[in-house]
Amino acid sequence: MKILDELKLRVRAAGGLGGVADYFHVLLMEGALKTVVEMVQNRPGLLAELLPIVANPEASMNVRFGASAAFERFAGTPALRALVVPLGELAAHADARVRADACHYLGLSGSVDARKYLEPRLADENAEVREIAADSLGEIAGPGT
Repeated sequence: MKILDELKLRVRAAGGLGGVADYFHVLLMEGALKTVVEMVQNRPGLLAELLPIVANPEASMNVRFGASAAFERFAGTPALRALVVPLGELAAHADARVRADACHYLGLSGSVDARKYLEPRLADENAEVREIAADSLGEIAGPGT
């Protein structure tokens, strides 16, 4: 990426106009997962900026894998548990890839609140979504997590 393009993305990110999500997209496209993880470690609320990537069925595999690796890095953390509701909404998305990813991340959250979003997916029309929902329910410990 050109330096000027990167600077423009950084300015947008600083302005809070969806720029952080765009910037994460570019970073993940370029394989800079470490930078994304460091940014989220410094400001855990930024993990939510990966949700537009999860919600975009047209995102490249590179970017989707990067987002997945980032979510996995924050498994069981308060930052991921804070995203249960928006991930739960994505678990009902029209696209099966989005539903499957959302179910996986709900399981990684470790939150029992995720159950109410995962249980309906056990009857999903897509076999992969059903399997991931079942696996994710298995990952969620009992009450109190």
